Amino acid sequence: MKKQIFITIALTFMLAFGVKADPGTITVTIADVVEQPGTVNIPVSLHIDNVESPGVGSIELILDYNTGVLIDFNDVINIHPDISNWSPAWGLQQDPGEFKISFTAPDQNDYLTDFPEQVLFDIQFDYAGDYSDITFVNTNEVGGSEIGEETAIPITATFIDGSITQAPPIPIALWSLLIGFGLISLLTLKRSAKNR
Repeated sequence: MKKQIFITIALTFMLAFGVKADPGTITVTIADVVEQPGTVNIPVSLHIDNVESPGVGSIELILDYNTGVLIDFNDVINIHPDISNWSPAWGLQQDPGEFKISFTAPDQNDYLTDFPEQVLFDIQFDYAGDYSDITFVNTNEVGGSEIGEETAIPITATFIDGSITQAPPIPIALWSLLIGFGLISLLTLKRSAKNR
């Protein structure tokens, strides 16, 4: 009898106050990349697992980085097809070294409720070399880095910062080997041309 009373009370509380279903998970990740100086692409990945309807309809990311290392922002490229028709916007924030990227879905038909971890887009910079953290600014805050639904209500997400590190130079011995191989190939081509 006590068990039935306990179950009845528990069900009453659940119905009265509502039981919120698992809201799902959202993770946004900036890659850790190792590159030589020059033009670099830094992937930003998204993972959405079982987010309640209506789903994700807006993505706003504010990134902070060292402007002495990542000198010039070039573009956002390789945009995933699932958000290719979303309204994009990007540009520098007021603070040096802060950059804002946002995408907004045109309507509910394009919202995301499940999205296996994939590269959402690449950020392209001119890279001077050395090391820089690339971090999200003001995560899960209005006006900061946030994921939202149709009514611009933020959905709690996990944001994982990334970095860029300069790759070691190609060793001189390898350069010598590559140059030597190129010269041998060139001489071989010249000899075969003379023999014809």
